[in-house]
Amino acid sequence: MRTSNLIFTSPGSSKTRALLLIVLIVAIMSGCDTSSGGPSGSGGPPTSTGNNKVPLINPSGEIPEQANKPQPPTNNFQGCPSSGDGGLNTRKNRTDSAPWYPVAIKNILALQWPQDIEGRPRSGWSLEDVTAIRRYEGIPVQVEGWLAGAKQQGPESCNCHSVNDVDNHLWIVDAPNKDRSQSVVVEVTPRLRAIHPGWAFGRIRPLVDGKTKVRISGWLMLDQEHPDQVGKTRGSIWEIHPIIGFDVLRGNSWVTLDTGGASTNSSVGSAVPPTEDPNLPPTVSDPLDGATIPTATPLKPQGQSGGVSTSNGTIKIDDIFFNGVKGSSEPDEYVEIANVSTQPVNMDGWVLRDVYGSQKFTWHNFTLQGQKRIRVYTNEVHAESGGFSFGASQPIWSNKGDAAELVDGSGTVVGTFAYGDKK
Repeated sequence: MRTSNLIFTSPGSSKTRALLLIVLIVAIMSGCDTSSGGPSGSGGPPTSTGNNKVPLINPSGEIPEQANKPQPPTNNFQGCPSSGDGGLNTRKNRTDSAPWYPVAIKNILALQWPQDIEGRPRSGWSLEDVTAIRRYEGIPVQVEGWLAGAKQQGPESCNCHSVNDVDNHLWIVDAPNKDRSQSVVVEVTPRLRAIHPGWAFGRIRPLVDGKTKVRISGWLMLDQEHPDQVGKTRGSIWEIHPIIGFDVLRGNSWVTLDTGGASTNSSVGSAVPPTEDPNLPPTVSDPLDGATIPTATPLKPQGQSGGVSTSNGTIKIDDIFFNGVKGSSEPDEYVEIANVSTQPVNMDGWVLRDVYGSQKFTWHNFTLQGQKRIRVYTNEVHAESGGFSFGASQPIWSNKGDAAELVDGSGTVVGTFAYGDKK
């Protein structure tokens, strides 16, 4: 539910109300909207005390109203201040840690917000709206659940519109069979990824596909910019942003995603657990950190064969036939992929995936010859175009807008195709 059921009262005189409004808005703005950023530095990663903090007792999993809410410190990363280049950024770019309140995902989803704030800059909020959000924003929280999706964001204001330093956008749910419409958005920022190289996107994606239980610690924040997506690609505009601690469940124990070392839940300063969990992928530098291709985003309607393709190699997604004509299940949808060079390319382990869904197709022991094309159908097999099929009983590609990504065997996005205007 979006509208707040809180009853607000104001002090008696209009002069008192005006003074309180100025004080509260200045306090909010200094902590989240228009900070001028931290001191200039060498451009290296900021420091963080990580997730090794004693969790607070909160057995009910409710959102505590009288919680400690420290103001976000400022920092500088690769020449980009924590204020970015405008918007709700200082909160998004914080790197500090705190004792976390264990809360239930359902209670974050149940948090309300005044409808008047939706899509509006914070400078235009009323005193009542500012007060309502301040009750919860900035609480250090910890949730347990499963990732319903993960994707690489494109250039954004919070990262000074860098093409290379981008957020990883994750969705967490409280049951492995739930989808993004019932999720809380949680985000990994480039500032934290620089501190935690084990949080590479190529290491997170298998947690989605493998339905691995995770524990996320971070800062509760409201992003008023996406109310239109509630019930579609998210369950609330309340987020955990950014993630400060990232653990995965192995057997009956939590281990850190960074090293696979046991998550101690006690304060150990800045020491990194030395052990390595063999069940986790190795710590790697994120291949997408240096990518020049942001996540594909639906654009304007351009017809059945229209769309925008990007690639950084010889293999590209050339087209998506997204509006099948064979019944409601549309088995004749397909993605066409081309090798634009004269040389063969080994595609063993390459993946084609729907950016805004859960479907993916993986090639095994396949080489695409030079100047040749193949198609991956939704639920048909055509030998003349490779014989590849998702084997999906339902349509994959939305008629209103969607996007596909082609990922090579190293986990690098090498091509995208986006069409339409609705995710």
